[in-house]
Amino acid sequence: MTTVAFIGVGNMGAPMARNARRGGFELMVCDRNQAVLDQFAKEGVRVTTSAADCAAADAIVVLLANDAQVLDTLLGEQGLVQAIPAGHHPIVCMMGTTLPDTLNRLKGPIEAAGGRLIDAPVSGGIVGAQQGTLSIIMGGEAADVQAVTPLMQTMGQRIFHCGALGSGEVVKVINNMICVTNMFLTAEAIELAQKHGVSFESLSPILSVSTGLNFLTADAPTGRAQYHAWARSQDAYTAIYNVVRKDLHLALKLAELGQLNLGLLKGVSQYVDSGDPEAMGRWMRSGGVTE
Repeated sequence: MTTVAFIGVGNMGAPMARNARRGGFELMVCDRNQAVLDQFAKEGVRVTTSAADCAAADAIVVLLANDAQVLDTLLGEQGLVQAIPAGHHPIVCMMGTTLPDTLNRLKGPIEAAGGRLIDAPVSGGIVGAQQGTLSIIMGGEAADVQAVTPLMQTMGQRIFHCGALGSGEVVKVINNMICVTNMFLTAEAIELAQKHGVSFESLSPILSVSTGLNFLTADAPTGRAQYHAWARSQDAYTAIYNVVRKDLHLALKLAELGQLNLGLLKGVSQYVDSGDPEAMGRWMRSGGVTE
C-alpha cells in the first residue's frame, strides 16, 4: 500500500493528509474548496474536485460533514464507487463520524466494485490531527485493518480494532457524547474559576489528578490550544459547532435505535441546538483569543 486519497480536507482532514504524506504515502486530495486545493497544489500534491478521480488509490480516506454527503459522494452517478477500476481492490476508510446503518448501505456496493470498507473514526481534535497523535478507532475485517495500520500510524498514536464493521463508529459516537459535554462544561468551569481568582493554570494540575480530569483539563496549555483552534475565528467556531451538533444527533439516533431514553444526552443536545450566544466568547477567552 503506497497511495492514499483523501476525500474531504477540512480542519481535520488537511493535517491528517499532510501527516500521511510525511509518512511516505503518495497523496491525492479531493475537496470542493478551491482555496484548500490551491494550497495543497502549491505543496506538490495532486488535487481534484471529483471523488471518482480518487478511485485508483490503494486507500481512500473519507472525511465528510454528514451521512448524506457520504452516500452521494461514494454512491452517486459521478461518485467514487462507480469509478473503481476493474481488478483494483482499494480499502475505503470512513474516518468521519457516521451511523453504522450508513456503513451497511455502503458495504455491498463497495464490495461489488472490488473494494473493501472499514470504519476508522478519530478522536483528539484539531491539535491531535496536527500533531499526529490521534486515537483511531477501527471496525472491520482484521485483514483490512492490518493492511491500513501503517497508514493509520502516520496520523495517530493509539490505534484500536473494536470488532466488526460499524463498531468503531459506535465507540466514536459514545466518546463524542462525553467529549462534547466536556467541551462546553469545561469552558464554563474555567470562567467560573477565573471569576473567583483561580487561573486555569492553577486549576489544571489539581483537576489532572482528581475526578474532574478530562482531555481539556489534563494540561492547561493543551486545553487552551484546543479552545484557540475551535474559536480562533467565526468560521472555525461555526465549523466545530456544526460537527458537535451532528455528533449529538447521531448519539440520539443510536439511543432511539436501541430504544433508550437518555435524558442528559437530550438535554445537552437541546442546549447545543439552542446556540447559546455566550458560548463562543467563553471559548475564545479559554483559548486566549482576543475578542
